[in-house]
Amino acid sequence: MKTLSTYAYGTLLMIIGVLVLSPDSGLLRLIDGDPYVISFWRGMGICLAVWVAALIRSPAEFFYQLTHHNKISVAIISSFGVSSMSFVFGVTLLGAPTMLVFVALTPLASAFASRVLFGEATDLALWVAIFLGIVGASISGSSIPVDTPIEGYLACLLVPGLTGLGLSLTRHYPRDHIWPLYGSANLMAACVIWFVVESVMVPTESVWLLAINACVVCSVSFMLITIAPKYLPAPEVGLYLLLETLIGPLIVWLLVDEVPRRNDFIGGAVLLIALIGLFTYRMHQSARKEVAH
Repeated sequence: MKTLSTYAYGTLLMIIGVLVLSPDSGLLRLIDGDPYVISFWRGMGICLAVWVAALIRSPAEFFYQLTHHNKISVAIISSFGVSSMSFVFGVTLLGAPTMLVFVALTPLASAFASRVLFGEATDLALWVAIFLGIVGASISGSSIPVDTPIEGYLACLLVPGLTGLGLSLTRHYPRDHIWPLYGSANLMAACVIWFVVESVMVPTESVWLLAINACVVCSVSFMLITIAPKYLPAPEVGLYLLLETLIGPLIVWLLVDEVPRRNDFIGGAVLLIALIGLFTYRMHQSARKEVAH
């Protein structure tokens, strides 16, 4: 039986992870509540689910990551924590299509972080795919509303910038996965919010939606996505995250009856061409190396 190559395995993890993540923005649109409160409970739910999974997978690794920290682990917690909270604000204040456009900058931020921090170069094929991904997401997206508060503008920059940084750091973290750290990142965001809001009560009708979003959609998807940088270059992981730009509007359509525009499909087609082209090129490269050896 032929096993998957390292590259194919990493790609499979990303595709499954993004498919699980795709209802995220749509569920956030359905959840009724203040963005701060939603972020609080989302952070607590993700932390609980991810920590339970990490503890079941390896109790020794779980306690090691929570008690042994270095510059990379602290940076991972900080970047993913702020990014997760910012995404909620982005979707709430800008709408899902617009926020997903800015998520398209994630691979660019990751390529920059990988180069500056770790000297990891990005090849031409990946740069072309990143460029096409940004073009596709831009075609799909909409403009920033004129009455957007400062939190919305900050989210536009923080989500892709910090997510890209987090993926790059994850690739170079010297452990098999970062599940305990990712749980800590979301707990950190929840603790910060606890001190700035008067109440964390959510409407009763939103409790189950919030629980599904935090404990299933976000937790399961990012457990898979944060493993992928061990098998793929960090910018490439960020590029596959853009699949949510294609799938997200369709999920929003099903959940909140927001009909996708023609540009959503055009932009999605451009993104698919970029991803399929890059995957085909990588597999061709891998096959040539196997023949050479």
